[in-house]
Amino acid sequence: MSEQAPTLEKGPDFSKLKNEKLLPTAEQAEKLRPGEKDPMQALAEARVDVAETAQESAPVIEDLKAASEQAAPAVQPKQINRELKNITLKRELNQIQRKLPAPKRALSKIVHQPVIRAVSETAGKTVSRPSGLLGGGLVAFLGTSGYLYLAKHLGFEYNSFVFVALFAGGFVVGLVLELLVHLATAGHRKNAD
Repeated sequence: MSEQAPTLEKGPDFSKLKNEKLLPTAEQAEKLRPGEKDPMQALAEARVDVAETAQESAPVIEDLKAASEQAAPAVQPKQINRELKNITLKRELNQIQRKLPAPKRALSKIVHQPVIRAVSETAGKTVSRPSGLLGGGLVAFLGTSGYLYLAKHLGFEYNSFVFVALFAGGFVVGLVLELLVHLATAGHRKNAD
């Protein structure tokens, strides 16, 4: 964008304001109304009150500082242990489940049982590897397509177990390829750290 703000060729002239007083002088100020307190006198009294209060509270503040220095420091865990993690997890789950509608809350309570959670996490680390699923899916698709073509043209019966066997074989091939890539790039990862 090539837009520019308009500029003033001649700026405002502030030189005239230097000698002028912007606030009224004591002579120009309004007279106090009956019963009204002088603001300067009220300010001076407020300053005196604040100074007296600060002097009175100084021993109390010193006592509080001394007491806080003598008090034993609060014991804080230096590491997060399993028990603390479990307590935190339960609290967070309860907070979230309270906000869910009844059917979803019931499902959440079932899914978040410790046994089901352990099985799910184990399966997530081993069974559902993306490379295994990709390898299994590709081998099963290509192998089953070729097998179906041969079954149609050669006239033998299609066996559904072939799909399962091809998927399992492709899954293993995918895991082995992931392991090989991991081993091949181990030196590169160490150098990056």
